[in-house]
Amino acid sequence: MIGGTYDRPLLRAHTYRTDLPKIVTVHDHRCLAPGLRAALGGRAEVVGDTLYGGAALELTDLLTPNVVVIGEILSDGLVDHFLPDLVRAGSRVLLLVDELHPERVVDLVSKGLSGACTTDMSLEAVAEAVLTVAAVGVALPPEVVSRVVTQWRSAGSGSLDPLSATKLTLREMEVLNAMADGLSTKAAGRLLGMATKTVENHKTRIFAKLGVRSQAQLVTKRHSELPG
Repeated sequence: MIGGTYDRPLLRAHTYRTDLPKIVTVHDHRCLAPGLRAALGGRAEVVGDTLYGGAALELTDLLTPNVVVIGEILSDGLVDHFLPDLVRAGSRVLLLVDELHPERVVDLVSKGLSGACTTDMSLEAVAEAVLTVAAVGVALPPEVVSRVVTQWRSAGSGSLDPLSATKLTLREMEVLNAMADGLSTKAAGRLLGMATKTVENHKTRIFAKLGVRSQAQLVTKRHSELPG
């Protein structure tokens, strides 16, 4: 409209190839989606962008992205509200903020966050973090990693049962945590980069090692005994 102001659409979906990692951006920086697309250089595709967490969930259902790059404060709420549902849908989540506060990031890691970057980083550096997360890795600054390790050690030396945790491999712990977060077997497989059958095999071994017969018993044991 002549004389009016331009409003960004609620969400935008883009055409894409099926053989590359898919990325959705959820941020108020207008240049993020096109800039990230250029920085990725054909190694992954930005398939959608929005300002809203609710719209991001719709895009996730529609496009099943590997990674969602998201801000902390969205047009319809804080990232905390949307993060668990994005993770349960099988996407890995990378936080992009103006300033990193380690304690805050550690809290979001406990809710499923896989990486964090600041807006003063180059788009090339953010693109590398996106690719790391898409490859089922983590992209966290050293101070955040240090706090995560410290908290894990504290949990292991407290009232929890560290002996139970030693029965599980690291991969089995990842599967256990995914189930504790409410992920389906299929979503856990997408999140962890495993075939659905592989996840089922891990679940069978976890059941046997921990002496449980159902996923409900498994999740209860995870919350009551094992370090997160």
